[in-house]
Amino acid sequence: MRISNYHTHCKFCDGVGEPRAFVEQAIAKGFKHLGFSSHAPLPFETVWNMKESSVESYLDTVQKLKQEFKEDIEIYCGMEIDFFESDNGKLFNKYDLDYVIGSVHFFRTAADETCYGIDGGDDDFRRTLNDYFKGDMRAFVKAYYGRIQDMVRLCKPAVLGHFDIIKKSNRDEKFFSEKEGWYREAVQETLLAVKESGTILEINTGAMIRGFLSVPYPSDWILHECKRLDIPITINSDTHAPENLDGYFDLAFSMAREAGYTEQVILKNGIWQKVNIL
Repeated sequence: MRISNYHTHCKFCDGVGEPRAFVEQAIAKGFKHLGFSSHAPLPFETVWNMKESSVESYLDTVQKLKQEFKEDIEIYCGMEIDFFESDNGKLFNKYDLDYVIGSVHFFRTAADETCYGIDGGDDDFRRTLNDYFKGDMRAFVKAYYGRIQDMVRLCKPAVLGHFDIIKKSNRDEKFFSEKEGWYREAVQETLLAVKESGTILEINTGAMIRGFLSVPYPSDWILHECKRLDIPITINSDTHAPENLDGYFDLAFSMAREAGYTEQVILKNGIWQKVNIL
């Protein structure tokens, strides 16, 4: 079952470890396909994004690993690219990549371009809620999912990163309930946009690996909606360390099967294609 992972962060962004260490660990774990997805550079600095000055080295390093290990594993070079409204998707076409994971991590003010985070921790989340959205949680949620809709329609990334990452700071439902009609309506509208775009939705175990949540992205009920809409899925760990390449994959595969999925989509021979997960 542990045949692939395409959401991989190494030393070039906020991950820990040389790319080679991830390749060697993937081979040891029996993986057949591995994709690197360092956070792409942005027009401003963050603590997690790769610097523009490192891009050439990143691309060259992964390319050399592709050749060195081509008899053992298929290696792909991607990036996780942030979407924000003022960019209009230009970053998604800037680099020569095998694939792109599209994600929404923050909002920015138009006036001074201040960043307001979504997954930077509880304090960061509260700052975004209180300062950017004036305490209006519904506005926050709808803006987040609205941004995802804009991204998949405009940029059509191969993979949509951590669909409901807005729940990361919502442990014990301290900010909102996923059972509320307005929340489910926002999710449903977004899933319809994902379906229309053809973007693959990942089951992402990264928040479990790092101890933020006890469940993957997306929530189980959302995954069932994905199956009902026939949205393709791929299973990723969003790993930031080699040893976690297949973190909680047993649970992710179990969730997929329980939702009715018998296949996931993987990048194989340079083409996204379905493979059995049973």
